[in-house]
Amino acid sequence: MSEVYILGCGAIGLLLAEKLAQRHRVILITRDSSQTEYMLISGQKQHRLNVDVTTLKQLNKKIQTCIVPVKAYQIEQAFKDISPHLSHDANIILSHNGMYDLADIQANLKSKQALFFLSTAMGGMKPAPNTVIFKGPGLTQLGACNLPAQDNLNDIYQVLFSHHFDPFETIDDINLIRWQKLCVNIAINPLTAIEQCHNGALRAPKYAKQVLNLLNEACVIANLEGVKLKLNEELVRAYKVMTLTANNTSSMAQDVKLKRRSEIDAICGFISLTAQKHGHHADINDKLWQQIKQKEQA
Repeated sequence: MSEVYILGCGAIGLLLAEKLAQRHRVILITRDSSQTEYMLISGQKQHRLNVDVTTLKQLNKKIQTCIVPVKAYQIEQAFKDISPHLSHDANIILSHNGMYDLADIQANLKSKQALFFLSTAMGGMKPAPNTVIFKGPGLTQLGACNLPAQDNLNDIYQVLFSHHFDPFETIDDINLIRWQKLCVNIAINPLTAIEQCHNGALRAPKYAKQVLNLLNEACVIANLEGVKLKLNEELVRAYKVMTLTANNTSSMAQDVKLKRRSEIDAICGFISLTAQKHGHHADINDKLWQQIKQKEQA
């Protein structure tokens, strides 16, 4: 049995906690440890998550393995907060939507600290602060973001993810996976947020041209960045996710509905700004970026 710390109590963090707690001691790091009971609802069943709860101030030992499933705009602060509590050879596993430049984090890691990125298509939503609803399974992928992580990748898989995670893949080129995940985010999240619809609704013909144009821009910019994406493959991937998660509500749709900040800056905003860096325009992504920002500001 290993100790696994999870920073925060978002939907994905709680879904990961539920699976990991079946074989390991899981400790949620929250802002307030007074909330000690977390629940998972799956279908008609509900059960308490077998997790412990602590805060950064209450930590009295170094962390060996920490999963950081936070919003893209929270990563910088989250890493600053958790960094003093990490062991010299800690395993840090990031998980978020959109793209975030990992260069600053990589530069501030100790020589033996391993940085991973985890992508998951598991669906979840939080109807209450201490409750997550499991909306459906999905592929989970793990890859290395630095050399120590490359050396530890198989061990981390065997210890943490070889049980209760299905389907699961370890990935050699995690940058490619991050771009592929970004394309899925671009195709689904902003439109579901604006339309306030389930993911599956985007399969309707009226959205086809917009999805095509969004992904075409993303693939053009990816290729300028040296990432070889093919439009037809990203369309197939996006529509497959729409089908597999047809009854799910995207995290961005939930954020907009609840008047929370979304991850649009790291999704359509990332494409728009990266296009500008190369002297190009990504007008469709830029339009959706501005639409979501207006909803946030309203």
